[in-house]
Amino acid sequence: MKKPSTNTRWIVMFLVFLISTVSYLDRTNLSVAAPVIKKEFHLSPVQLGMILSAFSWSYAIAQIPAGIFANWLRPRKTYLYGMLSWCVLLILTTQAASYGAWVIFRIPFGIAEAITWPAASVLLSRWFPKVEYSQAMSLQNLGLVIGAAIAPPIVAFILVKWGWQVAFIITGLIAAVLGVVFYLYAKDNPEDHRGVSKDELAWIKQDGNEVEEDDSPAPAGLFSMLVKRPSLWAAGMANFGLDFVNFMFLTWYPTYLTQKYNMTLSKMGVLAMEPYLFGLITVLGSGAIVRRMVNRGHDSVAARKLVITLGLLLGTVTLFVTPYINNIYASVTCMSLGYAFVMSILGPMWSTAAELGGKKGAGFVSGFVNFVGNVGGILSPLLMGYVLQYFNSFTPAILISAGVTLVCAFLFFILYRVRDDNAIVNEFMKKNSPSDKTFSA
Repeated sequence: MKKPSTNTRWIVMFLVFLISTVSYLDRTNLSVAAPVIKKEFHLSPVQLGMILSAFSWSYAIAQIPAGIFANWLRPRKTYLYGMLSWCVLLILTTQAASYGAWVIFRIPFGIAEAITWPAASVLLSRWFPKVEYSQAMSLQNLGLVIGAAIAPPIVAFILVKWGWQVAFIITGLIAAVLGVVFYLYAKDNPEDHRGVSKDELAWIKQDGNEVEEDDSPAPAGLFSMLVKRPSLWAAGMANFGLDFVNFMFLTWYPTYLTQKYNMTLSKMGVLAMEPYLFGLITVLGSGAIVRRMVNRGHDSVAARKLVITLGLLLGTVTLFVTPYINNIYASVTCMSLGYAFVMSILGPMWSTAAELGGKKGAGFVSGFVNFVGNVGGILSPLLMGYVLQYFNSFTPAILISAGVTLVCAFLFFILYRVRDDNAIVNEFMKKNSPSDKTFSA
C-alpha cells in the first residue's frame, strides 16, 4: 500500500512524545534534587530510598486500573485530567516539611502519572497500522530518555538559582499547558481529525480488523484471557528488567555521581546526561532496525524478539563490567551504555500492547506490563538505599541489576510468542463481538 500524503498521525504521536518527556521531567526532578533534600530534611539513605520509591508503589498499583480507565475515557480526556493533576500535585509537594509528608505527596503523584503509557497504547492501537507500531512507540518512549536527560541540567540550574520548590512548580505548569494543547489538537479516532486525509485513514486501517471498529466496551472475559497469554508475561518481565535499571538511574544516579566521585551539582548535572544521550541513539535505533528488518522481509515478531533479547543481554554485560573500571570517565561511560542498551527495548517491547490487546485490550495490556515493570521500579531504589547504608558502596546493587536483566532476557526469550497469542485473542474477539450471534454476556 502506498504511503499517505498526510502525516497527522505522526504529529499526534509527537505530542505524545512531548507528554512522555514531561512526565519523566516531572518525576526525575526529585532525584536531581535528592542530595539537597536529603540534607535539608536530615534524611537517612533508607528514608530517601523510601521517598524515591513511594512514587513507584502507587504508580505500579494504579497501572491496571489506569489501563482500563484509558480504554474507557479515551486518550484526550485521560491525558488532560492526568496532566492537570500532575501540576496540582507537584505544586502541593513544595509544602512538604517532613519525611512522612514527602511519602504522602509522592503516592498520589504516582497514581496520576500511571495514565501515561496506557493512554499512549490506546492511542497507538487507534492511530497506527501494525507495521508502524515499533517506530511509533520508539518515538513515544524517546520521551522517557529525553525527559530524564534534560532534567539533571535544567533542575540543577533552577535549584542552584531559586531552590527545588521553583523547579517543581515550573515542571508542573509545563505539564498542565501540554495537557491542554493535546486535548485541543488531538482526537481519539483518526477519522474524526480534519487533518487526516482519505489515503492516510486507509493506511491506518490497512490491518482491516473489522471486529474492533465499534467503540463498545470490551467483552466479558477479555482481560482474564489476556493474562493467560505468555507474550503478556514476556513483555512484563522485559519491562521488569528495564524499570529495575531505569529507576536505579532515575532515583539514585545523581547521588551516585556526587557521592562516589565527589562531583559538584553543576558537574553532576552535565555527566548525569550521558546515559540519556546514549539512550537517544539506542531507542530510536532499535525501532528503525525492526522496521528495516521487516521491510527486508523478516518476520516482525522475530525482529522484535531479537532486538529486545540483545538489548537486555548487552545491558547485562556493560553493567556487570562497570564496577571493575577504575577510570571515572570510562566507568561512567560503561554504566551509561548499560542503561542505553536496556532502554533500547522500549519501542519494540511497547508495541506488544497494541498488537496483542487491540483497541479494546491495549490499555489493559499496557497497564499490566507497566505494573510488572514497576515492581522492579519499586525494588530498585529501595535496594540502592539499603546497599548504600549497609555496605557504603553501590557496587553490589549494580551487580544485582546486571543479574536481573540477564534473568529477564532469558524469560522474555522463552515466553514471547505474540503471533500465536494474537491469533487466540482475535478468535476470542470474533466469538464475543456484539455483532456476532454467538455473543453471550
